[in-house]
Amino acid sequence: MPIFDRTTRHSVSVLRSNLHDASRSLNLRLESGGTASISFVRTPPDDFLRFSGSATRLFMTTDQFDDVYRVLRHESPVFFTALDLFGIKVGHVHSELDLDDAGMPASGDPDPRSLEALVRHARRLGSDRA
Repeated sequence: MPIFDRTTRHSVSVLRSNLHDASRSLNLRLESGGTASISFVRTPPDDFLRFSGSATRLFMTTDQFDDVYRVLRHESPVFFTALDLFGIKVGHVHSELDLDDAGMPASGDPDPRSLEALVRHARRLGSDRA
């Protein structure tokens, strides 16, 4: 699972096809060497987040394309996070998270439902297995 993985390149595709529902897609190269493919569809499937080795496939709704593309074009650096923890799934294209050096929120009490809280939890799980 890519966690807070910096994007190094991206490509954009706008298409029309009778093969599938996606009309736009983004392909990301990640600093870790992995890739992420984001397809924008009217109705994402129930399994909207899929992992296969170092490749991640994420399905988002068509109305989210402009927001994701804006982050890729106007923020630097840009990161990709995809988590599947005990059935809680998150796919996220984002700028810096509000974490301090210890991986804790930079201010205030942590919101247990925030992406930052999920990243901290995933990091703890990873360090327990190391």
